[in-house]
Amino acid sequence: MRAELIRAKHRQAIELMPEHGVDCWLVQFARETGLRPDPLGYLVGAAVTWPSAFLLNKDGRTAAVVATGDAGTFEELGVWDELRTYVASASDDTADGITHGMYRLLESLLAGTKFAPRLVPAGELAGRVRAVKLPPEIEGIGRAVKLTEQLLERMEQRIELGLTERGLQEEVHSWVREAGWRFSWDEEICPMVNFGQPAFVGHAAPTDRELRPGDVVHVDVGLIVDGFASDLQRTWYWRRPGETEAPADVRRTFEAVRAALDAGVAAIRPGAKGYEVDAASRSTVAEWDFPEPAFAFGHGCGQVAHDGGGVLGPRWERYGDRPEVPIEEGNVFAVEMDLSVPEEGGLVGLEEEVVVGPGGARYLSDPQRELKLLG
Repeated sequence: MRAELIRAKHRQAIELMPEHGVDCWLVQFARETGLRPDPLGYLVGAAVTWPSAFLLNKDGRTAAVVATGDAGTFEELGVWDELRTYVASASDDTADGITHGMYRLLESLLAGTKFAPRLVPAGELAGRVRAVKLPPEIEGIGRAVKLTEQLLERMEQRIELGLTERGLQEEVHSWVREAGWRFSWDEEICPMVNFGQPAFVGHAAPTDRELRPGDVVHVDVGLIVDGFASDLQRTWYWRRPGETEAPADVRRTFEAVRAALDAGVAAIRPGAKGYEVDAASRSTVAEWDFPEPAFAFGHGCGQVAHDGGGVLGPRWERYGDRPEVPIEEGNVFAVEMDLSVPEEGGLVGLEEEVVVGPGGARYLSDPQRELKLLG
């Protein structure tokens, strides 16, 4: 399965290379990638210890140049048409802590050859190969999403008065370790758990605050399962004695979040720009008279929760040109909206995963449509 997917990603990349004027793509030129995992996904296939090069040719040929110490791994993998080996020399990788050092080494190796002036950036090509998912990738992300939804259901069953944010997170950590999964981001803040008004807005670790009646319960969690990631948010409300529903401003905040999410998802289609999708969601928030969100509506999701490629966000400086990247079929996005409850306090957040098809976005997750009541 893994080897087949790598070959498919090779074919995908080679088909895209002419569009970007690339004759030969140096996919990776690096060493000690076990410490710095391949950012390009299923293209190389394994980690290397010594300086190695992996190339894709526009004529369909692929080649890997690795040290003899790494050769066995790639021979067994069998995804490279040509595998060339060399006897590795002693080298101190601690003197090369950033990728610029490897670029300088590459320049020195090509100096005086006809290839030196032909080096060009491949960032745009790499972004498309990373962002446009193949069917096996979409299937893998979908499985991670479904297992995350099951984890959220288990969390819902465990939530009770007196439980602390930190206590719930610790239990989730034990469940995930038992299942052999990993979290999509730093486990110190995964899952993020908020009972009532968050102590900090944004990515922050749970606190020792106990769950009390009248609290909005918000959770943000992601899993990596078999190499693919998820990123989901869910919201509940713990009723006070005598309440049959959540207070009006909690319900209204949930409705605004849902409406903003719906508006953004409806705007996702091949050819649209990320900032256009974000604007559809952002304008809906304004229509509901809530403060403007300080974050993008969506981001790529794949091998990690924030998987690169375009972003469904505003044209803010911090996002660079990523909101200008056209949406393509096969893109997978985590789409989200979080709004604070004005009077009661608390954070209402929803986040779902969608995949882009010819006619627009299709949910990979089972979207939360109603505010769930607890207690």
